[in-house]
Amino acid sequence: ERLTIFDLGIVSTSSVDKKQRPGEKNVSLINYMDVYTSKSKKITSDIEFMQVTAPDKQIDSNQVIVGDVLFTPSSETKDDIGHSAVVYDNLPNTLYSYHLVRLRFNREIDLDFKRYLFNNPSTLAYFTKRAQWITRMTLSLDDFNETPVLLPPLNEQKQIAMRLSDIDKTIERVENSISFSQQIKQELINKII
Repeated sequence: ERLTIFDLGIVSTSSVDKKQRPGEKNVSLINYMDVYTSKSKKITSDIEFMQVTAPDKQIDSNQVIVGDVLFTPSSETKDDIGHSAVVYDNLPNTLYSYHLVRLRFNREIDLDFKRYLFNNPSTLAYFTKRAQWITRMTLSLDDFNETPVLLPPLNEQKQIAMRLSDIDKTIERVENSISFSQQIKQELINKII
Protein backbone atom coordinates (compact mmCIF):
# COMPACT_ATOMS: atom_id res chain seq x y z
CA GLU A 1 0.00 0.00 0.00
CA ARG A 2 1.39 3.43 -0.99
CA LEU A 3 1.06 5.90 1.86
CA THR A 4 2.84 8.83 3.47
CA ILE A 5 4.05 9.16 7.03
CA PHE A 6 1.02 11.42 7.60
CA ASP A 7 -1.21 8.38 6.92
CA LEU A 8 0.63 6.35 9.56
CA GLY A 9 0.32 8.66 12.57
CA ILE A 10 1.26 11.96 14.16
CA VAL A 11 4.69 13.55 13.78
CA SER A 12 5.65 15.95 16.56
CA THR A 13 8.54 17.93 17.93
CA SER A 14 9.61 18.38 21.52
CA SER A 15 10.71 21.39 23.54
CA VAL A 16 12.58 19.38 26.19
CA ASP A 17 16.17 20.59 26.52
CA LYS A 18 19.23 19.26 28.33
CA LYS A 19 18.86 21.40 31.44
CA GLN A 20 17.93 20.84 35.07
CA ARG A 21 15.73 23.51 36.66
CA PRO A 22 14.45 23.82 40.23
CA GLY A 23 10.74 23.03 40.63
CA GLU A 24 10.63 20.66 37.65
CA LYS A 25 10.50 16.85 37.75
CA ASN A 26 13.47 14.61 37.03
CA VAL A 27 13.17 12.71 33.75
CA SER A 28 15.32 10.64 31.41
CA LEU A 29 15.99 12.20 28.02
CA ILE A 30 16.49 10.39 24.72
CA ASN A 31 18.77 12.59 22.67
CA TYR A 32 20.05 12.80 19.10
CA MET A 33 23.06 10.53 19.59
CA ASP A 34 20.94 7.79 21.21
CA VAL A 35 19.06 7.54 17.90
CA TYR A 36 21.89 8.31 15.48
CA THR A 37 24.40 5.84 16.94
CA SER A 38 21.94 2.98 17.47
CA LYS A 39 23.23 0.08 15.35
CA SER A 40 20.17 -2.02 16.18
CA LYS A 41 17.79 0.90 15.51
CA LYS A 42 16.25 0.21 18.92
CA ILE A 43 15.77 2.50 21.91
CA THR A 44 15.83 0.27 24.99
CA SER A 45 16.28 0.48 28.74
CA ASP A 46 19.92 -0.61 28.26
CA ILE A 47 20.80 2.93 27.14
CA GLU A 48 22.09 5.31 29.80
CA PHE A 49 19.86 8.29 29.10
CA MET A 50 20.75 11.83 30.07
CA GLN A 51 19.04 13.01 33.28
CA VAL A 52 17.26 16.38 33.03
CA THR A 53 14.13 18.06 34.40
CA ALA A 54 10.86 19.01 32.73
CA PRO A 55 7.53 20.57 33.71
CA ASP A 56 4.36 18.43 33.83
CA LYS A 57 3.12 19.77 30.47
CA GLN A 58 6.26 18.58 28.67
CA ILE A 59 6.16 15.26 30.52
CA ASP A 60 2.59 14.68 29.30
CA SER A 61 3.24 15.61 25.67
CA ASN A 62 6.78 14.27 25.14
CA GLN A 63 6.67 10.88 26.92
CA VAL A 64 7.65 8.01 24.63
CA ILE A 65 5.80 4.70 24.39
CA VAL A 66 6.70 1.33 22.87
CA GLY A 67 6.43 1.58 19.09
CA ASP A 68 7.21 5.29 18.74
CA VAL A 69 9.79 6.04 16.05
CA LEU A 70 12.29 8.83 16.72
CA PHE A 71 14.01 10.61 13.82
CA THR A 72 17.06 12.87 13.54
CA PRO A 73 15.60 15.92 11.73
CA SER A 74 18.86 17.82 11.33
CA SER A 75 22.47 17.16 10.50
CA GLU A 76 25.68 18.80 9.40
CA THR A 77 25.67 16.71 6.22
CA LYS A 78 22.89 15.48 3.93
CA ASP A 79 23.94 11.86 4.38
CA ASP A 80 23.31 11.87 8.12
CA ILE A 81 19.77 13.23 8.11
CA GLY A 82 16.56 11.35 8.86
CA HIS A 83 17.97 8.35 10.71
CA SER A 84 15.50 6.66 13.03
CA ALA A 85 15.18 4.22 15.90
CA VAL A 86 12.16 2.51 17.47
CA VAL A 87 11.25 2.60 21.16
CA TYR A 88 11.30 -1.09 22.17
CA ASP A 89 10.85 -0.98 25.94
CA ASN A 90 8.45 0.64 28.36
CA LEU A 91 10.46 3.66 29.46
CA PRO A 92 8.51 5.39 32.22
CA ASN A 93 9.36 9.03 32.78
CA THR A 94 11.40 9.15 29.55
CA LEU A 95 11.01 12.00 27.06
CA TYR A 96 12.52 12.76 23.67
CA SER A 97 14.66 15.86 23.19
CA TYR A 98 14.08 18.90 21.03
CA HIS A 99 16.77 17.54 18.66
CA LEU A 100 14.42 14.71 17.61
CA VAL A 101 11.06 14.22 15.90
CA ARG A 102 8.61 11.55 17.12
CA LEU A 103 6.19 9.53 15.01
CA ARG A 104 3.35 8.05 17.06
CA PHE A 105 1.39 5.54 14.99
CA ASN A 106 -2.38 5.37 14.62
CA ARG A 107 -2.32 2.01 12.80
CA GLU A 108 -0.86 -1.37 13.62
CA ILE A 109 2.60 -1.97 12.21
CA ASP A 110 4.97 -4.76 13.24
CA LEU A 111 7.46 -3.46 15.83
CA ASP A 112 10.50 -5.09 14.16
CA PHE A 113 9.40 -3.91 10.70
CA LYS A 114 9.43 -0.29 11.95
CA ARG A 115 13.24 -0.52 12.32
CA TYR A 116 13.55 -1.03 8.56
CA LEU A 117 10.57 1.00 7.32
CA PHE A 118 12.44 4.32 7.30
CA ASN A 119 16.10 3.22 7.48
CA ASN A 120 16.25 2.20 3.85
CA PRO A 121 18.07 3.80 0.89
CA SER A 122 14.87 5.08 -0.73
CA THR A 123 13.54 6.91 2.34
CA LEU A 124 16.97 8.24 3.34
CA ALA A 125 17.48 9.54 -0.22
CA TYR A 126 14.09 11.27 -0.01
CA PHE A 127 15.12 12.93 3.27
CA THR A 128 18.41 14.02 1.70
CA LYS A 129 16.54 15.60 -1.24
CA ARG A 130 14.08 17.43 1.02
CA ALA A 131 16.64 18.73 3.54
CA GLN A 132 17.08 22.48 3.59
CA TRP A 133 20.35 24.15 4.47
CA ILE A 134 20.02 26.85 7.12
CA THR A 135 22.88 26.57 9.62
CA ARG A 136 22.49 22.79 9.40
CA MET A 137 20.61 20.48 7.08
CA THR A 138 17.05 20.31 8.43
CA LEU A 139 13.76 18.58 7.70
CA SER A 140 10.43 20.20 8.57
CA LEU A 141 7.37 18.39 9.93
CA ASP A 142 5.85 18.75 6.43
CA ASP A 143 8.90 16.99 4.97
CA PHE A 144 8.27 14.07 7.33
CA ASN A 145 4.50 14.04 6.79
CA GLU A 146 4.90 13.98 3.00
CA THR A 147 7.48 11.15 3.01
CA PRO A 148 6.25 8.27 0.84
CA VAL A 149 6.02 4.85 2.50
CA LEU A 150 5.32 1.42 1.03
CA LEU A 151 3.47 -0.59 3.66
CA PRO A 152 2.90 -4.30 3.04
CA PRO A 153 0.20 -6.23 4.96
CA LEU A 154 1.02 -7.06 8.59
CA ASN A 155 1.90 -10.73 7.96
CA GLU A 156 4.39 -9.69 5.24
CA GLN A 157 5.86 -7.04 7.55
CA LYS A 158 6.61 -9.76 10.11
CA GLN A 159 8.28 -11.99 7.48
CA ILE A 160 10.35 -9.13 6.04
CA ALA A 161 11.47 -8.00 9.50
CA MET A 162 12.41 -11.56 10.47
CA ARG A 163 14.55 -12.02 7.36
CA LEU A 164 16.25 -8.64 7.74
CA SER A 165 16.91 -9.34 11.44
CA ASP A 166 18.56 -12.65 10.48
CA ILE A 167 20.76 -10.81 7.98
CA ASP A 168 21.68 -8.21 10.63
CA LYS A 169 22.69 -11.01 13.03
CA THR A 170 24.85 -12.62 10.34
CA ILE A 171 26.53 -9.28 9.59
CA GLU A 172 27.18 -8.74 13.30
CA ARG A 173 28.75 -12.21 13.65
CA VAL A 174 31.02 -11.56 10.64
CA GLU A 175 32.02 -8.11 11.97
CA ASN A 176 32.82 -9.61 15.38
CA SER A 177 34.89 -12.35 13.72
CA ILE A 178 36.81 -9.77 11.66
CA SER A 179 37.41 -7.64 14.75
CA PHE A 180 38.65 -10.67 16.70
CA SER A 181 40.96 -11.68 13.82
CA GLN A 182 42.39 -8.16 13.61
CA GLN A 183 43.02 -8.21 17.34
CA ILE A 184 44.91 -11.53 17.08
CA LYS A 185 46.90 -10.20 14.11
CA GLN A 186 47.90 -7.07 16.08
CA GLU A 187 48.96 -9.17 19.07
CA LEU A 188 51.15 -11.33 16.82
CA ILE A 189 52.72 -8.25 15.21
CA ASN A 190 53.41 -6.81 18.67
CA LYS A 191 55.17 -10.02 19.73
CA ILE A 192 57.29 -10.13 16.56
CA ILE A 193 58.35 -6.50 16.63
